Amino acid sequence: MSALSSDFEGLPGTAGVDRKHRPSDFFHERTNFKFIQHTRTYIIMFLVVVLGGLALLALKPLNLGIDFRGGVSWQVNIAKGTPASAAEIRKIIDKIGITDYKATISTGNRRTIRVQAQLVDDPIKAIRSAIAKATGKVTNDVSNTQVGVKNTFTVTKVSNPNKAAVVAALTPKVLGTAKATVTVNKTDVTVNLDQAPKSVRERVSKDLATYAHANANDVSISTVGPTWGNEVSKKALIALLVFFFVLAVYLSLRFEFKMAVAAIVAVVHDIIFTVAVYSLTQFTVSPATVTAFLTILGFSLYDTVVVFDKIKENERSLTTVRSTYSDMANRSLNEVLMRSLSTSFVALMPVISLLVIGSGIMGATALEDFALALLAGLFVGTYSSVFVAAPLLVLWKERDPKYRAMRERKEARDKVNTKTTVKLSVIDSQTGDNVDWDTTGVAGPPAVMRAPVAPKPRQQRGNKRK
Repeated sequence: MSALSSDFEGLPGTAGVDRKHRPSDFFHERTNFKFIQHTRTYIIMFLVVVLGGLALLALKPLNLGIDFRGGVSWQVNIAKGTPASAAEIRKIIDKIGITDYKATISTGNRRTIRVQAQLVDDPIKAIRSAIAKATGKVTNDVSNTQVGVKNTFTVTKVSNPNKAAVVAALTPKVLGTAKATVTVNKTDVTVNLDQAPKSVRERVSKDLATYAHANANDVSISTVGPTWGNEVSKKALIALLVFFFVLAVYLSLRFEFKMAVAAIVAVVHDIIFTVAVYSLTQFTVSPATVTAFLTILGFSLYDTVVVFDKIKENERSLTTVRSTYSDMANRSLNEVLMRSLSTSFVALMPVISLLVIGSGIMGATALEDFALALLAGLFVGTYSSVFVAAPLLVLWKERDPKYRAMRERKEARDKVNTKTTVKLSVIDSQTGDNVDWDTTGVAGPPAVMRAPVAPKPRQQRGNKRK
């Protein structure tokens, strides 16, 4: 059936009433989706996302970067045409003796090896600590002297020194490629190394460069202490709490307290969803990720404010005669739907470019942590404004006596009114064809039967002359 030009809901060709929605309905803002009628479904989906996200986070903790937990990160680009696998890289790191680490290879046009490990101690300090433990001393009791490439470690006044214990403590993990000679002279223990022990950082850099067919100088090394990581985590949490406080104050002053609470619940939903995506994909959580988090929270708040502003505007014209708060909110959501979709689509285009082209094709792996948070956040921010914030607000507002009475009056009126169907013939404004239109209204009084009217005398004389 072709659409008729009419402003009244229920006429033939009205989207969402007697026909399905078309793409042109979104463009011309003629949608009539019944959002609020499915509030229970949205609440169930909200609980699934929140509880499921928390469960996923408990089963698969976030892959925190070294900026949060402290450690060393090595990164090197793989030469073109060089085969590489994460399993072979793990064998290289295991051979060096590092146990707590993560090794990944980024895919795309420019492949990159990335290894992150807990903070590695200085090799000299590690050897001194091993000797001290084997001789019953503390690390500061072990002296170190280096002449050329040779190193000598000495500890004095050792009671009952055990040469075998010292030799057993100097494992390849501690010495690396150096060879040790242990000498015990009464209460003194001396350990001579044929070469200066290489730093674990240097060994990892050299082995990764060899495997990737790259120069050792091309391996980038980043080191962050655990104290700095804890400080970054603390500041990120403080920034999030400040954001929630400012959000609650602003929305309470701009709109009302109930809208502020609904918006905060929607933002929490967005955070849990985005965190669950990071938990599922195991992308590294870096300071850039925190920046992206605050960005998407701002976008989610913007979209929610747009929806609430339209609801507040239409609330002033809400009467107690024919409509309810749910009907008004549903109309408001349809009025801002196209705006929300357009804004989200425009915002997602550059983010997808960052993730697909920048990270996937061009090999800029540093962008993927930032882009993934934006992609997940922009998507769920648009969703939560319509399907979380607004339904929660309506559910809460209709508990007020004023709006509850409006709903009860409408439900009572709908039960009392008997519906009747009348068929009308309407001319289609586009084709000019006659179209049958079924309309529903309140039944009128019963028909009154009348006696047939007798013809007038003039009509009788005229008929006789004929």
